[in-house]
Amino acid sequence: MKTKSSLLAALAAFVLFALGAHAQTGLEKAAAALKAGDIAAADSIVTPLAATTPPDAVALHLLSQVRGAQKRTKEAVEAAEAATKADATKPEYYSQLGVALSMRMGEVGFMQMAMMSGRMKAAFEKSVELDANHVAGLIGLTRFYSNAPEIAGGSPAKAAGFAERVRALNPYLGELELARLAERSEDFATALARYDAALALRPENVGVHVAAGKVLAKLGRKDEARARFEAALKLNPAHEGAKKSLAELDAVAVK
Repeated sequence: MKTKSSLLAALAAFVLFALGAHAQTGLEKAAAALKAGDIAAADSIVTPLAATTPPDAVALHLLSQVRGAQKRTKEAVEAAEAATKADATKPEYYSQLGVALSMRMGEVGFMQMAMMSGRMKAAFEKSVELDANHVAGLIGLTRFYSNAPEIAGGSPAKAAGFAERVRALNPYLGELELARLAERSEDFATALARYDAALALRPENVGVHVAAGKVLAKLGRKDEARARFEAALKLNPAHEGAKKSLAELDAVAVK
C-alpha cells in the first residue's frame, strides 16, 4: 500500500509539473509572438490562459499588452487592473496599467480623461514605489509631468528629474527622454545633442535618426537633415517616417 501511495503521489506531482510547464510554455509562446508582431497568435494563446480561476497575474499582464497592441484599450486597462489585483507586488504590472490608461485617455471625454490622468499617475508612482529603479515607471512619470498642464500637476522640472533618473539606469532611454523634453520646450540645439548622444549608443536605431533629422530641419539645417533621413533609409528603406520626412523636406525645397 505504501508503494502504491508513493506511486500515486509521484504521478500526481508529475501531472502538476507537466501542467505547470505547459502553462509556462504557453505564456512564453504568447510573449514571443507579441514581440514578433504576431498579435493574432499571441491573442489565441494568452486569452484562455488569462481566464483561469484563480486569476493568473502573468497571463493578465500579457493580455493587457496584447489588447493594447490591438487598440482595444478598455480591455487593456481591465486586464492590467486585474493583474495588479492578482499580484500587487510586481512594479511592471502597475507600469503596464499606466501605459494602458494613457492609451485609453485619447478615446474618452474630457472629464473621464481628467480622472484617468490621476489613475495613470498613481499607477506609475506605485510601480516606482515598489522598485525605485523601475525604468518603465520612471519614464511614465517623466511623460506625465511633461505632458500634463500645470493646473493638473504638470512640471517640466519634475519631468527632467525623472528623465535624469532614467538616464542613470539606462543611458540610451534617458537621452531619448531628455531629447523629447528639450524638443517640447523648443530647445532644438539641446534636443539634437541628446538625440546624437542616444545614436552614439545605438547607431542602428532608424527612428532616432529621423527624430534628429526633424530637429535639424527645425534649426534650418536642411542639408544635414536630408543626410539624416537618407541615413535612416539606408538602414531601413521601407521606413515610412523617414520617407515622409524626406518628401516633406523636398517639398519645402521646391517651394
